[in-house]
Amino acid sequence: MTTAFPAIEPSARRFKAPAFPVKSHVSQSGVTTRRLFASLPSQAELKLEFSNVTDTNVTAIMSAYKTAKGALDDLSLPTAVFNGADENLKPYLDGSSFAAGMKWCFAEGAPPAVTSVAPGRSNVSVSLVGELRMS
Repeated sequence: MTTAFPAIEPSARRFKAPAFPVKSHVSQSGVTTRRLFASLPSQAELKLEFSNVTDTNVTAIMSAYKTAKGALDDLSLPTAVFNGADENLKPYLDGSSFAAGMKWCFAEGAPPAVTSVAPGRSNVSVSLVGELRMS
C-alpha cells in the first residue's frame, strides 16, 4: 500500500544518493578487485526539515507516519517536497533517475521528531529511505 505524504514544502532538504552494491577485496599483493552485485543502486536517504510549521501540518506528517505504519508502507512524495530544485535535479532527488522501482519510506527506527518552538508552532525532522521494493 502507498501512503500519501502531505504536500508541505520543507525548509531544508538533505539528499544522499543511493549506493551501488559493490564489494572490494585487496589481495596479499595489494591488488584491489571490485565486484558489482546488482545493476541498480538502493538505500538513498532524504532528510526533510520543516521549520516553524503549524500544528495542523505536524498532525498531517504524524498521520502519514501512522498510516504507513512507520517503515512498512512506501510513500508517494508530492512535488512540494522537491520545490526549489530545477527540472534537471528533481529526477535525481526523487530517485527516478537512479532506478524506476525505487520507493520512498520512513527510515526504520527513525520516526518524525517534533520540537515545539511556540504555541501552535513546531519544527519537524523526517528521515526517509529510498529502497528497491517488490511491488
